[in-house]
Amino acid sequence: MRIAPGFVPSDEEMINCYLLKVSMGIPLPWNWMSEKEIYGETADPWEVLQDVHWEDFHSETKFKHVTYVLTKLLRVNGKTRIARRTKSGTWKGQTSGKEIYDESSGNLIGLSKMFTFYKNKPKGRSGEEEEEHGHWIMQEFSLAGVWLNFELKFKDYAICRITRMFPKEN
Repeated sequence: MRIAPGFVPSDEEMINCYLLKVSMGIPLPWNWMSEKEIYGETADPWEVLQDVHWEDFHSETKFKHVTYVLTKLLRVNGKTRIARRTKSGTWKGQTSGKEIYDESSGNLIGLSKMFTFYKNKPKGRSGEEEEEHGHWIMQEFSLAGVWLNFELKFKDYAICRITRMFPKEN
């Protein structure tokens, strides 16, 4: 389904209005997100996201596509660390995470983290893989704080706002 033009929910809305409802098994009034596995050994953004709807945004120097996906977080050995490797690269954290608070109660309700996709380059002379920036940026929203005290039907899910940027051709 298409994203409504001008759809830019706040961080609090992403948690309270969308991710919390999905995690509790409550259907959304309109389904504007695809559920995709963006982490794992078979997932690369250009393959996994080839069939989603992209909203287009333009500026003087860039052309970018934006989409939203629901994804399951892959925990390393069932612990707190999340595996963000893919078939041919890694989503590398750009921020340690921003806490999201409910405006009315002041309670911590979620986290927002920024990632950039780096594609692995072939092994060099030293035998180590080098990395290449892939022009994919992701903002990951996950539940935290008071919402983790509720019984959730779908745990360890996140909503990701993924942006693919291109230089604008002259």
